[in-house]
Amino acid sequence: MTVSVPAPEGALRWGILGAARIAANFVGPALARSPHAAVRAVASRRPEAARRLAEAVDAPRVHSDYQALLDDPDVDAVYIALPNALHAPWTLAALAAGKHVLCEKPLTTTPHDAEAIRSVAREAGRVVAEAFMYRVHPQFAAFVERIRAGAVGEVRSVEAALSFVLEDPADIRMSDELGGGALLDLGCYIVDAANLVYGGLPVAGSAVSHRSDSGVDLHTSAVLDYGRGRTAQLSASFLLPWHDSRLVVRGDKGSLSLDHCFNPGTGEGRLTLLTADGHRELTTYAGVDMYEQMVDRFAHMVSGRGESYVTLDDSVGVQQALALLTTPRTDR
Repeated sequence: MTVSVPAPEGALRWGILGAARIAANFVGPALARSPHAAVRAVASRRPEAARRLAEAVDAPRVHSDYQALLDDPDVDAVYIALPNALHAPWTLAALAAGKHVLCEKPLTTTPHDAEAIRSVAREAGRVVAEAFMYRVHPQFAAFVERIRAGAVGEVRSVEAALSFVLEDPADIRMSDELGGGALLDLGCYIVDAANLVYGGLPVAGSAVSHRSDSGVDLHTSAVLDYGRGRTAQLSASFLLPWHDSRLVVRGDKGSLSLDHCFNPGTGEGRLTLLTADGHRELTTYAGVDMYEQMVDRFAHMVSGRGESYVTLDDSVGVQQALALLTTPRTDR
């Protein structure tokens, strides 16, 4: 028998599905710190990892399987930190159980699944949000505001690269069956930002990938066509070391760049405007905990007290854009 544990007044009661590193090191601790959250349960197929995470986030219960957590009446919202291919089925299962869902990116691996989640969430009256934590950082909000205000003129190019060296063949991101690959794992960030900058979806795209023996792309370079001569150029790689996560937007009046757009950590943010006449303007932003801000924003979305930091229309758009690149020319 599950005994209900009262949460602090106004706090959303959470369950965590999966004890992956991002749950253990980032989102779980953020939930534990947030005044708007109270973690009530953890479920993982690795019992010892689940117990460690539950202890770290002060969750009173560890469930033996995912469905048991979804059936827990003491849980209002679920954070999903499972392999990519499991995001859609367990998001839909959580919605069927009446839970709100914060799901790791990518929300799904296909446009069809993203559209299904959007439809079910709307019918159920539940909030589902993709965990694009970079969107809640003040530096990114300022970046978008400057572009909307015409700082670079008419945008023609969005450019970004994300990479880190992944050498473990047993890593879930190396499994095609589990939705691995650099494009899904890293490229989704860049595609999301490009869709937001252009305020729409690409009409065409092409990509070249180098694939592993398991079939996942280890390195993909791609171009998306947003029409009227507007493009997004992205590189996602498990073969190159991580140097930065710079996003650059170029227009007919200049360029705007964020040194560490997608993974700024808690360090100082740096936004640089370079105008057509060579003037350079640097603006800095104090570091923040993006993960805590994200879970706070999610709580406000559920309560109706704040605007959405990301919508399911955005998530569907990411998958529709990525689908243009999923049959790339391949160099093995």
